[in-house]
Amino acid sequence: RRRRLALVRCLARNGEALSFRKKLLMVFALTVFFAVAIVSLVVSSMARRAFQQADDERTAALVAQFRSEFNRRGADVTRRIESIASSDAVTRMALSLSNNAPDYGAYLNEAKSIADSQQLDFLEFTDSQGTIISSAQSPARFGYKEPAIATVPPGLFLKKEELSDSVAIGMFATKTVRVSDKPLYVIGGRRLDPGFLASLELPAGMRVLLYQ
Repeated sequence: RRRRLALVRCLARNGEALSFRKKLLMVFALTVFFAVAIVSLVVSSMARRAFQQADDERTAALVAQFRSEFNRRGADVTRRIESIASSDAVTRMALSLSNNAPDYGAYLNEAKSIADSQQLDFLEFTDSQGTIISSAQSPARFGYKEPAIATVPPGLFLKKEELSDSVAIGMFATKTVRVSDKPLYVIGGRRLDPGFLASLELPAGMRVLLYQ
């Protein structure tokens, strides 16, 4: 009996030791698991922040470059419109149209020839009521109203231009010619197209698309 009791006690002690080892191993394994999980979460969060910061910096650089190129081209458009408005041909047109019975038909092709000489994609002349006197991009709009006259903002602006076979987006500038109480409006600009985007130096891994 004593031997049996001793054997039982020994087995019990061994079982307790094994159970303690299992618990110790389980605690160790759980500690390692949670430590690895926490480190992974921290590394992942830091990596996301780094990528987000790098992406924000590339986007900011692209936006700044777009604005710089837009302003540069816009200044050129504005200069050309001002040159047109101060030309002798447009001054004579404004004087002629200030008469009581002006002949609008005499200037039907005037905008096209001037636009070609100034390398503009769009150019229109309208009277004080917004009636189109001459249009380089849409000669058939002669006599129609130009709705942009009533809402033209100061400086350079973007506007959709309906052409005979498509719709284009252009950067426009306006200038008012006043030689009498009946002003003449000069509205002109250039097309904003993929060629404009091609002039941008894009950061690595980025591309720019133009949606019309």
